[in-house]
Amino acid sequence: MSLHDPRWILIAWGVVAVASAVRFWKLTGPFRARLQSQQRLAEMSPDQARDSLERSWRKSNAKYP
Repeated sequence: MSLHDPRWILIAWGVVAVASAVRFWKLTGPFRARLQSQQRLAEMSPDQARDSLERSWRKSNAKYP
């Protein structure tokens, strides 16, 4: 494959596509984590969910008094 072969453009676009997909996956990671935690809370009983949220609030208040 010579340097002026048009297939090099396809390889370059493939690299860009893979890099874009990886970047998108990293950027949406926090959103996916929040979504999973919300689903976890939805599966709990109301008392368990309330206890979990209260522990989370206590931790955040301890971090930022």
